[in-house]
Amino acid sequence: MGMAGSTQRISQDFYERVGSILDKIDGEFCCEQQDVGPSQEGREWWSLSSGYHSSVATSEVSVGEPGVLDASLTSTDTSDDEDDSAWGEDEWPANRALPLPKWGCQRPELHLATLEEHQTFLGRVRQHLRHILASHSYDTVSNFVMFGKEYVSSRVQYPSLDDFYREYDPPLLPGRHTCVGLTCLLETSLSGLEPHYPGLKDAIYKVSCEEEVDQVAWYCQGDTPPTTCEKEHVLLCVRVRVCGRVGLVLLDPGFHVGEPITVMEDGQEPQSGAVIGSTARTQVVRTYRYRCWPDNTAYVAWEVTEERETSPPRQHTSLIHVARPFLSGIDVAERRNLAYPFKTLVAREPSGRLTCGLYFPVRECRQTCVTLFHQVAGQPHHLKVPLNYFLEETTREDQIEAAVAAVAEGTSRTPEDLRLTLAAVAHLLRDQDFLQQLTQLNEAIDSISKDN
Repeated sequence: MGMAGSTQRISQDFYERVGSILDKIDGEFCCEQQDVGPSQEGREWWSLSSGYHSSVATSEVSVGEPGVLDASLTSTDTSDDEDDSAWGEDEWPANRALPLPKWGCQRPELHLATLEEHQTFLGRVRQHLRHILASHSYDTVSNFVMFGKEYVSSRVQYPSLDDFYREYDPPLLPGRHTCVGLTCLLETSLSGLEPHYPGLKDAIYKVSCEEEVDQVAWYCQGDTPPTTCEKEHVLLCVRVRVCGRVGLVLLDPGFHVGEPITVMEDGQEPQSGAVIGSTARTQVVRTYRYRCWPDNTAYVAWEVTEERETSPPRQHTSLIHVARPFLSGIDVAERRNLAYPFKTLVAREPSGRLTCGLYFPVRECRQTCVTLFHQVAGQPHHLKVPLNYFLEETTREDQIEAAVAAVAEGTSRTPEDLRLTLAAVAHLLRDQDFLQQLTQLNEAIDSISKDN
């Protein structure tokens, strides 16, 4: 049987059901508005560009109005709007799998006169960070389903996934956030501290991270990262001056870090020490250490040590570019995530500890299991389930259904919602043509940074 015959076509009826779930996200958005606080007058704001919050050239774009939000999630008609997908060669070269990243202008410092004032500031920031961690799941599954659904429905117009990927404008799905959406939420929340810390809105900005860099010294030569970068992760940064000394406060809700991280250029107090990262497996321990790169303070070296019970420690260094705001969170980081071959949905405690969730690799459906984990009698319980299980309407196993219900509850979904999402994933991963093209796309993205 040829490729066309072997390709598993996804029924329009099924994806209409998936679409109905995604449409329900509007209801979750109402809950998110409560996070903003009274100072924001019930509206949610995304800060997406380089203008200062407090200046005339504001960088804030409101998506708080239901009409605007609905259109961004349910309509592909952009005839009345500027075409954001009309990329120029200087923005997205034809031979490159991702757009080139963009940087904003350098931000001013928030002055904290004493160590005590710095600690008070960290305490207030910590409250906002931990609220985001506890009230919002980390989710790379929903945007993948949305992307796959849109491609399948547009296949006649876009036989090539590469062409569709270039034209696709990744949405930020309310209630279904990756690191990009989580940093947007946290930045909005922290704006409520402006009366206590005048200038905070100008000193806070999104920064980019390149994960697992081998050629660290080479990478850190310039004021901005080399063009051979993927920029798969986004954090929040506050530029500070503590007791007259320059430093940064980094906030990382996407990696489930429940503490603000202080990085001083001179490495002295109040520099943060080792931070224990959160993992789904108790036998895996990750330790994070952060320091300004000594030869170029435009970068923070994020040194990760991973220890497992049965193997020697593994170490790697990721690099956070902190000199200037990262303006391409959606265009680069969110877009890159769509093709990443591993998907997760997890809920966190305020400390960042993972409480429940699921994860799976992106590969052919018959070879794929989804791992569901949750707490049973105070202990983590993991269950591997063949992805095909969620395509069987008649087969229900009590142990699996209990795990689905626990994960759904912990991630603020219904069991039917979660089952339908996993069924959509199964359908996508049975589509040989889509899967093959997605794999090739991921390999092309990987090749951008292969020499890093």
